Amino acid sequence: MSRKVLQKNFCVVPWTGFELEPNGDVKNCIMSTEVIGNIATTPIKDIIEKNTQLRQQMLDGDYPDNCTGCYKQEQGRQKDFSSISSRLYYAKALAPKVPSTLFDSAKNFKLKHVDLRWSNKCNQACVYCGPKYSSKWAQELGEKTPNNRSAKDSFKEYIYDNIEDLENVYLAGGEPMLMKQNKEFLELLHKRNPGATLRVNTNLSTTNTGVFDLICKFQNVHWTVSVESMQEEYNYIRHHGNWDDFLKNLKTIKALPHKITFNMLYFALNYMSIFDCVKYFQSIGFHNNSFVIGPLTLPDSLCVLNLPSHMLEKSIKKFKTELESKPGHLLQNSLENCLSYLTNEKFHANIKSTLDRLQEMDKRRNIDSTKIFKTFYREVNQ
Repeated sequence: MSRKVLQKNFCVVPWTGFELEPNGDVKNCIMSTEVIGNIATTPIKDIIEKNTQLRQQMLDGDYPDNCTGCYKQEQGRQKDFSSISSRLYYAKALAPKVPSTLFDSAKNFKLKHVDLRWSNKCNQACVYCGPKYSSKWAQELGEKTPNNRSAKDSFKEYIYDNIEDLENVYLAGGEPMLMKQNKEFLELLHKRNPGATLRVNTNLSTTNTGVFDLICKFQNVHWTVSVESMQEEYNYIRHHGNWDDFLKNLKTIKALPHKITFNMLYFALNYMSIFDCVKYFQSIGFHNNSFVIGPLTLPDSLCVLNLPSHMLEKSIKKFKTELESKPGHLLQNSLENCLSYLTNEKFHANIKSTLDRLQEMDKRRNIDSTKIFKTFYREVNQ
């Protein structure tokens, strides 16, 4: 393995893969702040070639602005590859599987990883999401989703031509288990490259799809399950979702010989209830290495830092209490990252924007959030 991978500014993804967004944008990964092209106007091969500038920055020892998300997550940690960040995840998943000489030049590229978000098709409209990643949101707002079929077909052809070389596949969306493109892709992947590792980011709203059945044919599967709270709060946050259905499907995948991680966003509405959610999953057998918790940064209106100081102090105290037990593994890493965000991040608080967003959604969806998040509203109004 190349020693470059051990450098804190270095990421293997620009040399080995990319992320496709539902609207055709291409980024290095979901954490990237910059779009490097769009398949509707530029062939994927040309987009990859244009990415040499970022690769050269890393070779020069620079820290590209495009990658600040991972660098922030790793603040304060030396060379701890158990820390949470996309950069470190892909270092472990991909670096040992490619020639070390691949990273010698900014002109080199070998497709080993794809993050595929074919469309925004989704059966939930989570409060923090929007039409770009959710067809339910687009439907609610009356927005049409453009679909450049010829561009997607050309992109798909490139992926299929290189499918035997893939080591790591990340499927997200939207909701990946509802996408017909994933059925075609997974059928071919299993035929030509059954040893590839699958990582599936899902709301786990259904397992009654052909996509789920195809995923189960693979041995190396990592389920990344999106969830932030429980019961009524879950149903509100994940609009159109159902907590009981979620638990039933969680039981289904828990019986599989696969890895499961909970991907949990920490924001204004679950500023305290997220701890109860973690405790519940621990009580049904999930290990402290099953939790990846990160602060929601967009939309600004739902950022936890909008909360009044007494609510933030309460949450900070809770994080410190949880850390005193030294939970270890990804859970400890997550708690430390959230606490650092609460205490160090600069932010212009605007609780009115939070309340306005909730009121607007409540009106459109005919729901009363004040009856569901009683503690939140009571403490906001203190």
